[in-house]
Formats: sequence, structure tokens, C-alpha cells
Amino acid sequence: MELTWDVRVSREGAGDRRPKPPPAAGTPIWVWVIYGLGILAAAIVVFSVLFTAGALLLSDDVPVTYDVSTPAVILWGVLILAAVVTWVVQRRKRR
Repeated sequence: MELTWDVRVSREGAGDRRPKPPPAAGTPIWVWVIYGLGILAAAIVVFSVLFTAGALLLSDDVPVTYDVSTPAVILWGVLILAAVVTWVVQRRKRR
């Protein structure tokens, strides 16, 4: 005596057998840190130039001198450059 099962099952309501890949993660935190440092560096450079230019242009009666720190210019320039390079690389990855 042999038992056989002749049951038919519809797959109409069943989901996909293959699991879906997880959604892509957003922008990594290190990218946001570099962006933030680059924006901070750019703001410092811009405000420093504007402050110095304002002092030079608006003080007719008092001599104005300024001292430029080479390490500071290199530091702020490197941070700005790192942010710009990171932005370009991230932009090209999206294409």
C-alpha cells in the first residue's frame, strides 16, 4: 500500500524566494566629518580675509599690520582641499 499526496499549492500570494539585498547605506560619517572640517576651514579663511581687508580699508588714521601664520594657512588649505577632493570623489561614485 503506497500513500501519495496529490496536493497542489498556489504560489500566487507567496513572496520571492530570494531575499532582497539590504538598502544601500547613506553617506559614511567620515565623509560628513571631512565636509564639516572643510566648511569650518573655509569659513575661518573667508572671515580672516574679510576682517583684515576691512581693517585695512576702514582705518585711515591708524596703521594696520597683519601677520600671516604659514602653518595655519597650510592647515586650513589642506582641510579645504580634503573636503573638495572628497566631494568630487563622492560625486563621481554616484554616477
